[in-house]
Amino acid sequence: MFRETDHLGDTARHLIKTAVVLGALVGVYQVVAVANGTSMPSSPSPSASAPASRPITPEEMAVASYNSGLSHRDKATKAEVQVAKDKKDSDKLKNTKKAREEHEKALKDFMKASELNPSLPQAWNGMGYSYRKLGDYAKALENYEKALQLAPNFPDAIEYRGEAYLALNRLDDAKQAYLTLFGMDRKQADSLMAAMKDYVAQKKTDPAGVDAAALTAFESWMNERAGVAEQTKQMAFNAHHGAWRQ
Repeated sequence: MFRETDHLGDTARHLIKTAVVLGALVGVYQVVAVANGTSMPSSPSPSASAPASRPITPEEMAVASYNSGLSHRDKATKAEVQVAKDKKDSDKLKNTKKAREEHEKALKDFMKASELNPSLPQAWNGMGYSYRKLGDYAKALENYEKALQLAPNFPDAIEYRGEAYLALNRLDDAKQAYLTLFGMDRKQADSLMAAMKDYVAQKKTDPAGVDAAALTAFESWMNERAGVAEQTKQMAFNAHHGAWRQ
């Protein structure tokens, strides 16, 4: 989308060893969980008699590392957006390089987070995202699978994996990802549909790796699904306003 839209919330800038800031960090952690439909482990709150500071747990360090990865990923996304706006080739090269460097930094942070807390699906999903942006689709799929083993109904991972399938011309798998999202998270389904449209437009210019007949059939399927999405969206809209008039 993670457009590539990441749908994960704000990033923490610093981690200070005080109970107050640690409490805020845990709050960020929980917000991330809500955004992705996954449950996050909670950290015990210090009691009134506890000292003002305490050792930081591996889980909390994982959160900090994960949030640092999100910060780098946001910077990479901004650089990618700028590439599309740049007029000079030199500027395009500069921002393309910056985007790659930020994705590499994000990958390191996500890897660290997964080492500190292997049960954190967002960390594995983050690695999948970074690997995909860096062009390693096999590694991307491997990490998306790990995230989905930990959180089977993780819509971000399903959508990102769908985009990886597109990059590998695995059109049937991409279609299945869309159908799964359509019944689970319409916003993410729309994101994947947008990626599919971009894919078809690109392949019409450079069809390398995909048969022309397969591409035509895929576009036809997309148009049918887009029609279904619009019809159901309109039905929901009408139902809502009908209830309001009563």
